[in-house]
Amino acid sequence: MNKKISHKIVFSYSLLILFLVVFLLVFFNDLVRNTHLGIIKDEMAEKLRFVELMVYRELTPGSDERKLREIMADASRIMALRITVVDLDGRVIFDSSVKRISDMDNHRYRAEISRAISSGSGESIRYSNTLRIDELYSAKFISPYVYRLAKPLYDIDRNLSAVRNMILSLGLIVVLISVAVTVYISNKITRPIKATLYFARHFSEGDYTRRILNYSEDEIGEVQRALNKMADMIVDKINGLLFEQKKLETTLESISDGIAVIDRNKKMLIANNAFLSILSIASSVVNRPFYEVIRNRSLNSKIEYALEAGSSIGFEEHLIGGAVLDVIMKPIQEEKALQGILVVLHDITEKKKVEQIKTDLVSNMSHELKTPVTIIKGYLETIQENIGNTEQVRSYIGKAIANAERQNAIINDILKLNMIETSNDFPMENVNLKDVISGCGELLKPKALAKSIALEVDLGAVDESVQTGRFLAEEVFFNLIDNAINYTNEGGRVAVTAEKSGDRKMIMISDTGIGIPRDAIDRIFERFYRVDKSRSRDTGGTGLGLSIVKHAADMLGWNIEVKSDNSGSVFTIIV
Repeated sequence: MNKKISHKIVFSYSLLILFLVVFLLVFFNDLVRNTHLGIIKDEMAEKLRFVELMVYRELTPGSDERKLREIMADASRIMALRITVVDLDGRVIFDSSVKRISDMDNHRYRAEISRAISSGSGESIRYSNTLRIDELYSAKFISPYVYRLAKPLYDIDRNLSAVRNMILSLGLIVVLISVAVTVYISNKITRPIKATLYFARHFSEGDYTRRILNYSEDEIGEVQRALNKMADMIVDKINGLLFEQKKLETTLESISDGIAVIDRNKKMLIANNAFLSILSIASSVVNRPFYEVIRNRSLNSKIEYALEAGSSIGFEEHLIGGAVLDVIMKPIQEEKALQGILVVLHDITEKKKVEQIKTDLVSNMSHELKTPVTIIKGYLETIQENIGNTEQVRSYIGKAIANAERQNAIINDILKLNMIETSNDFPMENVNLKDVISGCGELLKPKALAKSIALEVDLGAVDESVQTGRFLAEEVFFNLIDNAINYTNEGGRVAVTAEKSGDRKMIMISDTGIGIPRDAIDRIFERFYRVDKSRSRDTGGTGLGLSIVKHAADMLGWNIEVKSDNSGSVFTIIV
């Protein structure tokens, strides 16, 4: 149903006008009928007096009924009215409209006849069965008969019909004009209301630039001004909230911890990128149930518990990929009612790894440092027991010194590794890599000759200066060449070659040694990690050389690639 104000106004006023037209039609219909009827009654009364006058003048006492009929017939023609003469018994003596009077009923109890007999005159309006029309009957007693005049009322009906038609025509014209005027007025009244509704509809749909431009000078205009002012305030509030939301989103996205908010209906409201990344979620999560988004049964069960209990909980969660999370869940309450929970995921995988590395480092350092000390102590006790055997004492002292040197090398490598890890103060300078690598080769050549290993150096491709740290570069190449010699059997070969690819330089240290198992390649840069522990001790390795290489290369921004099989290994430094 249409409930527009303009339609209501038009309908109401049209209904009111229609009611007035109907009222006027009824009112004037009765007024005209009564007025016209009154005139006719007065006319009938005058004509009855005329009949009375004719009776007194033309009829003498003792005149017969034939004479009476002649006079009344003349009077009927003169007045153009129906005249009926009835005696006191009701018998019709004469009727100007009926030829056979004998067929007529007794009129004694006709209303107008009865009143005329009893009071001298009488009137009535009724349907005439004889003439089959409505007639006005007016009767008067003129002794010894009652004289009655009858006038058909079709003139009144005709006049009333004309009046009704006129009223209806005028009423229709008035209704049409009134409807047109009402439509115009209602449109004028409702135009500002429509403008207000148009503004409200578009503003509610998100068009915050919409305003009411043309004010009406009335109460609606005041409402429009107030709405515009309210719209300005709402826009300011929305802009403020959007700014705060943007700040919150930026803050959340800048936090490395995963943060999410889950409402009491178990739907995700907020989830930053860190949260999605930690749990490997690729799809949109907002307004979705958390158990459809988070594919971790253990974590979901704890979220379910936090929502039901409404209390803070904290725990460590181990993911399938090996990641370890420190999880904190806190309730979000408003007016003591739980609205949801805040979930914070802190990735402590690296922390756990560092703790494990520290534990392994302490264990390995204790083992590595304790072993030479134990050996030295054993040799010293043996020397003490065999102090008189000079040759044997010299042998033991030499072995003790070798273990002391090994312990000293471990300590130096530990200090060196710690310095590389903790210090950023390594000066950068123009360094010729060929000179650095050649210098490392010269230092290690005696060690290679002692094992009959051919040490080949071909660095023509890098015979130029680069901006780097000399100390770090020397540590990288010295330890790699030394490591290659250590793990190459006697009579083997160690080669240091170089290539250029655009602006990048690649230095390869290859050997024909024992190789590295595939599953150990990812661990060879860990502290004290050895592929073959017994062989490492035999070669004098500390287990820290490749760790020093890795950290020094990272400091310089260099990349290291390792390839290995049963025929040897190749370490490639990309500068």
